[in-house]
Order: sequence, then C-alpha cells, then structure tokens
Amino acid sequence: MIQFIHFIYSAPNFIATFILSFCLLYWIIVMLGAIDMDMFDIDIDVDVDMDADMDVDADTSGNSVAGVTWLHKVLHFFNLGRIPFMIWLTIVGLITWFGVVSINYFLRLDSFLIGVLIFIACFIVSMLVSKPIMYPLVRLFDAIENTEGLKNAVGQIGEVRFSNRGTQPGEVEIVHDGSHIKIYALPSSQEIKLTKNQKVLVIAKSEDDDQVYIVEPYN
Repeated sequence: MIQFIHFIYSAPNFIATFILSFCLLYWIIVMLGAIDMDMFDIDIDVDVDMDADMDVDADTSGNSVAGVTWLHKVLHFFNLGRIPFMIWLTIVGLITWFGVVSINYFLRLDSFLIGVLIFIACFIVSMLVSKPIMYPLVRLFDAIENTEGLKNAVGQIGEVRFSNRGTQPGEVEIVHDGSHIKIYALPSSQEIKLTKNQKVLVIAKSEDDDQVYIVEPYN
C-alpha cells in the first residue's frame, strides 16, 4: 500500500494525482456539509463584448468575435459550462488519472517533464472519452434549467452575460427560485446595445423566433 501511494505521488504521476485528490477532498467536504456544492464552481462564459472598453475597426472586431465564438463552441462541445465544473473535473480527472498511472507503470517512467506531456495527452483524450459519459448529466442539468421559470421569463429581471451583435442575440441570465436560467435575448430597439453585467427587463418573446426574448435596460 505504501509503495502504491509513493508511486501515484511520484513525479510523473503527481499532477494527475493532485487533481484527483483535490476532487475527492472537495466531495468529502461537500458531503460533510462544510461547503456548498457550487462553492468552487466556475462560470465558464466567454465575454464576446470585445469593443465595450476599446474601439476596434470592423475587420478586427469581426475576427475577434469569430475567434471567441469558436472558443465558446469548443468549450460547449466538451460540456464545460453545461454541468457544474467540479463534476466535470472529477470525471475528466479520474479518467486522466487512470491513463497517466497506467502508462507510467507499464513504461516505468520517472521523468517529471515526460509525465507532464503524458498528462496533457491523457487529459485531452479524457475530455473526448468523458463526453458521452457526461451525456446523461447534461440532459439532467438542461432539464433543470428548462423549468417553469424559463417559460414565464417575460416580466423577469436578468443580467446580460453576452452582448448582442446586430441581429445575433445575446444571452441573459435570470435567477429564479435559486436557479440560474439563461435565455437568448435581443434589445427592444436597434439603438440599444446589450452590454455585459447590464440589468435588463424581459418584456416579450421575439415574433421571429420563440427561443429569443426581447429585453430593455432596467434601472
């Protein structure tokens, strides 16, 4: 047993073991009731309001938005932001740990640098492997968000998470009965631009798309 502990905390396995140990300690503390489950949750939202504090030309702005949008799609593909971060990290971390420890055991590696490279490779593979494993959890948390509060979003006050870009809707987060509900939103007029962290009032559903709501600034 002591040899096993020494092995999993050896240089090539240290990063993977540290992440897994952190996750296990986190869940033990949560079960003891010392902290809330979402205490270390990370809001993985990418700010697409690139020109809120600076002026950029049209081409540069377009490229920036396209790049950020692409990054957001990648994060979404790997389920980041779709389930609580600590659940995501625990699943990916466990798969990564098995991969790293197994490879280092069979290859008898003892180099920290090589261990880092193996960890990175296993982490990327683990994100792909864990995607179908997380599917039931994604469905569960999507169902939790699609509550009655979302159906009755009109009249609710929310906070802008993503700015709108012309006819491209932004994203607004509404806190309803302790649940954080995100909706797509457009301003009530073209003269209004939604900016991050701005308070808005949901006034109606879009006539063009019933998945998009119309909002206006709320002071």
